[in-house]
Amino acid sequence: MDEGRGTHGFERLRPRRHPRVWKPVWVPTKGVLKALSYGPLRMRVAGAEHLPQAGPTLIVSNHVAFIDPLLVAVAALPRPVWTMGKEELFGPRLLEAWLSRIGGFPVKRQSPDVWAVRMGRDLLARGEALLIFPEGGVTRTGRMSPGFPGAGYFATRPDVQVIPAAIWDSQMLKGPVRIRFGPAIPMDDIRESPRAGRNRRAVERIMWHLSCMVPLVGGPYQDPPTGAPGIPLVGKAAKDALRRGAEDALRREAEDAQRARRVTGADASPGGTGAGA
Repeated sequence: MDEGRGTHGFERLRPRRHPRVWKPVWVPTKGVLKALSYGPLRMRVAGAEHLPQAGPTLIVSNHVAFIDPLLVAVAALPRPVWTMGKEELFGPRLLEAWLSRIGGFPVKRQSPDVWAVRMGRDLLARGEALLIFPEGGVTRTGRMSPGFPGAGYFATRPDVQVIPAAIWDSQMLKGPVRIRFGPAIPMDDIRESPRAGRNRRAVERIMWHLSCMVPLVGGPYQDPPTGAPGIPLVGKAAKDALRRGAEDALRREAEDAQRARRVTGADASPGGTGAGA
């Protein structure tokens, strides 16, 4: 290991303003990623209106393929996003240099990583957007595993908005990839709760929300991957509730789209009042 590089090779880096750090590398990379995402992968994004364009934001997502961080980051545009990635990705120097300049930084998954936690905390304190995958790795079957408490630590930082994101079909690499952002997950009551067990309660709530969202992008109906307190549904009842919730959400979305088309059509018609009437 090189002298001065630290355990990650990233100890020399300090959090700086996001666009300033990446611009020479991020701009062309963004163009290529957008072309791939909306071209061959036919990425479809829903719920982008839920993503704040400013202020400390934690995006939490399920994880079904290695390209998920890049796809979710593209879906979040124009909001720049920082992303935690497993440290194994940052081994080769060229890959490390590229990832560090498009907002990636490494985290150890098998042991506590004080540096990565501080990096994420400082980014949120600075008002940045941070993307994490609470499961800590890809789930090949698509069925979510319990989240790590570290996600709860970030979620309970002051003033942080926690935005759930569900992704599906990125594991097929042929599209269409579906990504959906959801409304902010309430965290104020957990922030004010006793410190003992706070992170665990927060991550359990996160995983519950994600388990409700994955069916909306085509993933499987499943029980929450944690025994979340206050969630009495188990087994078939939970699956039925998730299915009904997904169907209701899709129906409301279709009705909203239909109403929007009717309004647009009325405004555009010769007899429509229009904006200037």
